[in-house]
Amino acid sequence: MSAPLTSVDGIEGTGAVAATGRTVFPGSPALTGLRTGDGLGWREFRRGLQPRFGLVWCDIAGRFALTALGYAVACAVAALAGNATGFALLPLTSAWMGFWFGSVVLFMHEAAHYNLHPDKTLNDRLANVFVCILTGDDVKHYRALHWKHHLHLGETDDTEISYHWAPTIRFMLETLSGVHAWRVFKAHRRARVLDAREPGTLQRDFFALARGIALHAVIAGVPLLFGWYSASLAWVVAVAVVFPFVSALRQQLEHRSEEASAELDYSIIPHGAVNRMFDRSIFARSFGSAGFFRHLLHHWDPSVSYTRFTDFEAFLMKTEFAPLVDDARTSYVAVWRRLARDR
Repeated sequence: MSAPLTSVDGIEGTGAVAATGRTVFPGSPALTGLRTGDGLGWREFRRGLQPRFGLVWCDIAGRFALTALGYAVACAVAALAGNATGFALLPLTSAWMGFWFGSVVLFMHEAAHYNLHPDKTLNDRLANVFVCILTGDDVKHYRALHWKHHLHLGETDDTEISYHWAPTIRFMLETLSGVHAWRVFKAHRRARVLDAREPGTLQRDFFALARGIALHAVIAGVPLLFGWYSASLAWVVAVAVVFPFVSALRQQLEHRSEEASAELDYSIIPHGAVNRMFDRSIFARSFGSAGFFRHLLHHWDPSVSYTRFTDFEAFLMKTEFAPLVDDARTSYVAVWRRLARDR
């Protein structure tokens, strides 16, 4: 089930935003003033939830290693068994690389909340070098885009739109063919998350895109030098087809309401804020890496690092909000089965 939807303005809470007047994020109750049964207050507890930066980088390294393993296997198959075998195995190698590539990219999200390094400037530099380069993005641009998602979750001007559609066969085909990627691109452009007149904005975004293109050109190009054409194509399919599909599906499972209708256009009609807590299986931790599998917690307080979600959840389970958390518990498979029956 989904947690009850709450969008409250004018109440003091975490994540206050002076520019909009909103003090509680859509889908989140006010946490300020919340206390456990033994009297521990949220504000006091929150001060101790510092990110475990070493764990973050271990997680990033592990996902890079798994992505690289798929790439190495694709190259080895082409080199030892030939391109014909490589093309035959391409759906498997591309699915593996695309899945783990998407798992790495999710750490852009952690970087957007300054949870890669205690120094904010170094946080952004590390993010651009190790994570944002994968998508040709700049962390400052992404941060502004992502912040609007928190402010407008479930509203018509949310910057994330994949949950406007159900995960049906038709949507899968649209995602795999690039149709949905074009929708997302247009939505992000309309968001205009950074004023183009800000000094350096256009140049920063141009160089970020150029860096990303150059990186993928090298990764896909090296196998071509050795005649490993199937390995090169496997990487292209992983990044251009599998990754967008996995990303869109994950967002749908996180935020689409089970009551949403296929007949309604949620770019015009508000969808409503929905957040979920998924199981802690190995698949969930991989598919929803960087804490995405406990997405409700992030939307309740975006500044808490996923490395402290266990502590965050334990605190909530000692408060009056425990039933809300329990009501939001589900699994990716269970939600997919329900949402795939497009109404």
